[in-house]
Amino acid sequence: MNKYVKETRAYTYPELSEKAKEEAKKWYLNDESLSWELTNNYESDLSCIFPNSDLKVQWSLSYCQGDGVNIYGSVNMEDIFVLSQNAPAYNWIDGYLTEKEIRTLRFYMSEYKNEVKIPVNRRYSYCMADSIDLAEDFRYELENMGIRDIRVSVLEKAERLVKQVFSQLCMEYEKQGYAELYEISDENMEEICESNGYYFLENGEFFEEDCIEEPEELSAYYDNNGDQCIDLSRDDDGTPVEEIGRYEVIFEYGSRRYYCFIDAVSLEEAMFIFFKKHPHINYDMVIEHMEV
Repeated sequence: MNKYVKETRAYTYPELSEKAKEEAKKWYLNDESLSWELTNNYESDLSCIFPNSDLKVQWSLSYCQGDGVNIYGSVNMEDIFVLSQNAPAYNWIDGYLTEKEIRTLRFYMSEYKNEVKIPVNRRYSYCMADSIDLAEDFRYELENMGIRDIRVSVLEKAERLVKQVFSQLCMEYEKQGYAELYEISDENMEEICESNGYYFLENGEFFEEDCIEEPEELSAYYDNNGDQCIDLSRDDDGTPVEEIGRYEVIFEYGSRRYYCFIDAVSLEEAMFIFFKKHPHINYDMVIEHMEV
């Protein structure tokens, strides 16, 4: 039986041509896990900015009509009052409500509720912040409780603030989402590929390492606390033991590193034994070779 071995060259991202890099980026940006990560990033951010609220996010970013980002759920008004402390970019709201107006709102909240509902978008994903109905909701309920001289202007001012905050945040999330799903810089792509050990074919196609059959000689390696190791001995030709040294060859195949320890009289002999026992490993795969 004849056995043939096909050599496949795999490249790191920086080694690719500009055209191949664009193909590699397309492959990465087409990963469905990016959508999950984007949602997770949104909701993690919301939990930090609005720690006392119960908010979720829905989005669709496909450059289609009705696309966008909508934050929905219950926002605790106390999170709005201290928003600039959790999100410094929103320091423009400082002073928007006077201390007296905040005290008035807190009284109304103590009598009715301290949260405002932002509706989910039932048909699309665009922002629904303009549908917030804080002023009318509070006025109606407070009047039914027998509270008189309600400061409707303060309620309307608070409503405008909440609408503006969430309209702005939805727009920021939309811009962020398009950037994360459809764009990536060379620097970020290189960092991601290096940290994950991604390799590519010459045309930028992702290198599927699992599809490559492991050379037979590597199956003889044993696992030593996560390291793949093997010991090789030279043929006994009567050489005195004290003249035989110990050598180590470190090489990589795919994303795994291997450690080969060889008994030999010289580094040259050790390398001869190594390549004789590793017909599918070439010198370019060797990271280091030394006497130990």
